[in-house]
Amino acid sequence: MSMKNMLRMTAGRMPDKIALIMGEKSLTYEQLNRRVNQLAHAMLDMSLRQGDRVAVLTHNSIEYYEIYLALCKIGGVMVPFNNLLREQELHRDFEYIRPRFIFFETEFTGTVDKLMGQIDSLEGSICIGPAIWPMHKGYDELRQGQSDAEPDVAVKDEDLMSIFLTSGTTGKPKGVMRTHRHNYLNALAGAIEMSLHPDDRVLLLFPFYHVTLEDRFCHFLLGNTIVIRREGSFDSREVLDLLSRHRITICQFVPTIINTLLQEKTIEKYDLSALRLILYAASPMPVNLLKQALNRFNSGFMQFFGQTETGPMTTVLRPEDHLLETEAGQQRLGSCGRSALHFEVKVVDETDCAVPLGDVGELVVRGEAMTAGYWNLPEESNRLLKGGWLHTGDFARQDKDGFVYIVDRKNDMIISGGKNIYPREVEEVLYSHPAVLETTVIGVPDDHWGESVKAIVVLKKDMTATAGELISFCKENMASYKKPSTVEFHDALPKSPTGKILKRILRDEYWKGHDRKI
Repeated sequence: MSMKNMLRMTAGRMPDKIALIMGEKSLTYEQLNRRVNQLAHAMLDMSLRQGDRVAVLTHNSIEYYEIYLALCKIGGVMVPFNNLLREQELHRDFEYIRPRFIFFETEFTGTVDKLMGQIDSLEGSICIGPAIWPMHKGYDELRQGQSDAEPDVAVKDEDLMSIFLTSGTTGKPKGVMRTHRHNYLNALAGAIEMSLHPDDRVLLLFPFYHVTLEDRFCHFLLGNTIVIRREGSFDSREVLDLLSRHRITICQFVPTIINTLLQEKTIEKYDLSALRLILYAASPMPVNLLKQALNRFNSGFMQFFGQTETGPMTTVLRPEDHLLETEAGQQRLGSCGRSALHFEVKVVDETDCAVPLGDVGELVVRGEAMTAGYWNLPEESNRLLKGGWLHTGDFARQDKDGFVYIVDRKNDMIISGGKNIYPREVEEVLYSHPAVLETTVIGVPDDHWGESVKAIVVLKKDMTATAGELISFCKENMASYKKPSTVEFHDALPKSPTGKILKRILRDEYWKGHDRKI
């Protein structure tokens, strides 16, 4: 089944049910479906063809989902872009994806003006909000006057539906391709795994430029009410108020958010009695923190583990697996669960042969909901999907009951506060500083963020730089969340006989005494 008909069918079953809420604005499923149809017809009038890539550069909003759902109905390809990226980073990613159209929020007008002049594939730009330059169309004006009938476009299961950008260890963008079939199966599995029912009310906190955007399609499938919060700085009292005021039943957090909420002194003032399921994902949950949360919140807990490439719901630590009563139960809190219902998992050695239970190897997965590969990168796709199994790049072990324990990351990606940070990108910026001779960037333990970014730097002879100067330099040249939190200066970096910097020797010093090196 393609995702083209999902919204139409849900609107037919429950037209008056509230679908989306953000601030004071809300839409029923019938209203949402009509607006989406109008937008789809407007896109067709702009000569959008099936398979065309459409970029979105904005903050979380109701319009974000309207754009995506409209593209689902006419076969366009959604490509969300990280709104924290700098101009040079966006230019690089746009050159790779080469979208035909872009939807953007007013605050990004200057950036989009430059992209329109530099990226020759871009033919049209639509501003969500008042169009302050004649060259851009206005979102509401574009939709008004269009038919709200279902667009007559055939969309097949195997048609490409989205491309989400991930950088990998090289720092170069890789577009993860998702088809309608992948997303439908993932939505169906999510609904089953979470035991969703139509009365569920969901709060979305994560930036929509992550794959979380489509990981929540399961709620549209069931006709849930979705409350959207604009992403940005975290305010624990604001989030607690949303949970209480909207009688939220399901919410997904990262461990840092749970930690912050547990420290909130006013938490007892908020009515969280409707909250039945807390999802946690995106970065590992320290077991001690998880124990505190289990004792504090009167709800079930569920961990999703996966990647943009895998669904991302690949393994699940279900509510019934969160046990404090036994030693075995507490030990399993350190796992990422067992395979989700539409995935197989195994742990293999360097020759892709399964390792004995309990031994460490690379986690590989297989399922109908995993990616079709990387956009325009056939060699990378073949490596990723070697032998029909997706190679996650994570070192793991598996116990006799099928529980998977991630013990280290095969690549060097850092996850800090739920955001993926790729050391190579940070290193490239640091190497452009005139005083830096050599550098390597690693993730180190952080009680609040899970991991933080540390740069280890060797300066050029007779040149000086301070830690603050290098951190500021990174902040000026890339998204701020990627910058190092700390900088350490060394006289030399450890290297192999071939001259390769031995990053693990440096990293292991900081991870001593930690069971999970991730």
